[in-house]
Amino acid sequence: MTEYYHNTGSQNEIDLIGDVFSFIIPKYREAHDIMVSMLDFNNSAEIRVADLGCGFGDLSGRVFEVFPQAVIFGVDRHPEILTRVKTRFAGYANQFVPVDGDLNHLSWSTNLSALQAVISSFTLDYLPAKQQKDVIARAFEILESGGRWVSCEFFRAGDTRINRVFHDIEIMLVQNAIKNGQVTGEQIEQLSGSSLLRQEHHVCKIEEKIDWLKQAGFRNIEVPWRFLNIAIISAVR
Repeated sequence: MTEYYHNTGSQNEIDLIGDVFSFIIPKYREAHDIMVSMLDFNNSAEIRVADLGCGFGDLSGRVFEVFPQAVIFGVDRHPEILTRVKTRFAGYANQFVPVDGDLNHLSWSTNLSALQAVISSFTLDYLPAKQQKDVIARAFEILESGGRWVSCEFFRAGDTRINRVFHDIEIMLVQNAIKNGQVTGEQIEQLSGSSLLRQEHHVCKIEEKIDWLKQAGFRNIEVPWRFLNIAIISAVR
């Protein structure tokens, strides 16, 4: 799970989100697989990666599976979440480096440089447009030449039908998760009142995000995967 929380929730709320989040986002695992496939490095390379809004480490974990020698800087503003993900990656010794940082302020990147990749999933749309632009510009600065940006986010579709279909699929996904025993109705009810997940989203159009990447200096900007309102954007430094 790699979403970014601006507010602070209780430990019970954080644990609940960590347990059920992957079951309520359409194509969650598939999106992470595609994101990692865009990292065009040798599998044995000791790449340095920043995972922005690392959450409970689902995306970072997929990176470790494909690049076992990677060093991943997991940026999140919740110490409780960083403690949990640090425990999850205890087997990777010093390869997972927790970074207590708020993406609304550029201080998150103070000690980061010479990165081969900056990745982020289901995180940036929690930030206002200006902060999103600042994150992109800073990512460009801390990436090495040839480094890769890969993000997966919710986007607003110009065709309202797409928005409605996506909403219907979200509901069906939750219903199936309950039916299959992956989550309980009580958990979903509790999640619906989550102060963390109910924060304002600043969802833009894909074209806007591409323009922000261009303005920062990125090249080879592509949308290698999209599912209705979810899209992956890849770019090269």
